[in-house]
Amino acid sequence: MSTSTPKPPLIIPPTGNHTASVIFLHGLGDTGKGWCPITDSLSRDLPHVKWVLPHAPTGEVTAHNKKSMPRWFDIIAYNFESAAENRAEIMMAARMTDELIQREVDAGVPPERVVIGGFSQGAAVALLAGLTSRPEDGLAGGKEGWKLGGLVILSGWLPLQSSFQQVLSARAAQIPIFWGHGTDDNVVRHKVAEAFTKKLTTSCGIPMVESLTLGTEHNARCTSALPQASDVEGGPGSPGLRFRSYKAGGHSVCPRELRDLAGFLKRVVP
Repeated sequence: MSTSTPKPPLIIPPTGNHTASVIFLHGLGDTGKGWCPITDSLSRDLPHVKWVLPHAPTGEVTAHNKKSMPRWFDIIAYNFESAAENRAEIMMAARMTDELIQREVDAGVPPERVVIGGFSQGAAVALLAGLTSRPEDGLAGGKEGWKLGGLVILSGWLPLQSSFQQVLSARAAQIPIFWGHGTDDNVVRHKVAEAFTKKLTTSCGIPMVESLTLGTEHNARCTSALPQASDVEGGPGSPGLRFRSYKAGGHSVCPRELRDLAGFLKRVVP
């Protein structure tokens, strides 16, 4: 299945002294430009961050009657727990992410000051690129596993779940992870996201440090939490998974989620 050559990433330069970089991968059918309003808003609180917004190549998507659109890899079906996956294309997308990370490292930003993230399909790629070691398929730090500043997963899913544990990086448990998900997401169901976070914490050894359900607005209060959960503000750069569910939120990013994301980034790459 042929795909187009993607355009160079969109770069949002820092407004202050550049000390950290965030690489964010868009979702299916979108482009890096679609996230500019959000990165522009976040940049006000993160003047030291350079934003790298790559564009996915265009190709057919089986789940959409083979319609051609921007995508990181083909989606066979939307049953993420059992559908067949195009492993070669998923690995290629992770390798493309390796290249973007390495460019930041070559420019003088340590990997510990690089955060990768994504929305929906982009989040699936970010999970693979950020948490696995790929000796044959990875590039540079992707071969043994990156030591990143953090990982951001918005409305995402775990790719290659049947073999994910086998390629897990030895550094995966050391990486801070923010996972935001709407409880009414009709594309990546919330129960599916819960199952995947459980797999990461029970089978892959990544500590669950927080599991909260919140409203979607800035001032919304928490409705449930793990008894031992710490707030996202605690422990700057501390490793482990922070899973935040947003009540009645759909397959999108809500205001409270953006505020929480800003708080997370301030702490992992201050």
